[in-house]
This record gives sequence, C-alpha cells and structure tokens, in this order.
Amino acid sequence: MPQRASQAIESWNNEGSSSTDQSRWRIVPTVIWWTIWKERNMRCFESISSPLHRIKINCIITFCYWCSSEYVNDPIAIIDILFFLLT
Repeated sequence: MPQRASQAIESWNNEGSSSTDQSRWRIVPTVIWWTIWKERNMRCFESISSPLHRIKINCIITFCYWCSSEYVNDPIAIIDILFFLLT
C-alpha cells in the first residue's frame, strides 16, 4: 500500500503503462481525489455525507464527464477503462 500520494501515482502509472490510452488512464487518480475532496467538503462545511456507493457513482460520473469533453468520438474506450476498474 502506498504511503504517499506520489507513490500511489507512480504505481498507478506503472500499472497503466501497457494501457492503449494512457491519457484517460492517468485521469482516474485525479477523479478519485477530486470526488473524495468534494465529499470531504460536504461533510465539513455542509454536514452532509453520502453513502459509499454514492461516492463511487459520483466518481464514475465525474470520470465519464471529464473524458466525454475530451474524447467525444470514442465512448468505447471509456467503457473499457470503467470495466477494468470495476472488475
């Protein structure tokens, strides 16, 4: 288990080095951290918390949204990455 964010990113990049689309692969850690950051802010500043399954869904929705704005013509590659993450 990585003990620092830099170690997590390095291991993520090593895992995805064989990916056919590394640009989307590299988006995933940022999406995860962004989703957690937003959840943290809701809990701290609005006293609202989401169940874990909702946080996961928010992460997937954010990933699809971020990818769709850059990769409009290739939804299959986005689905492939999601399938890998969910298995």
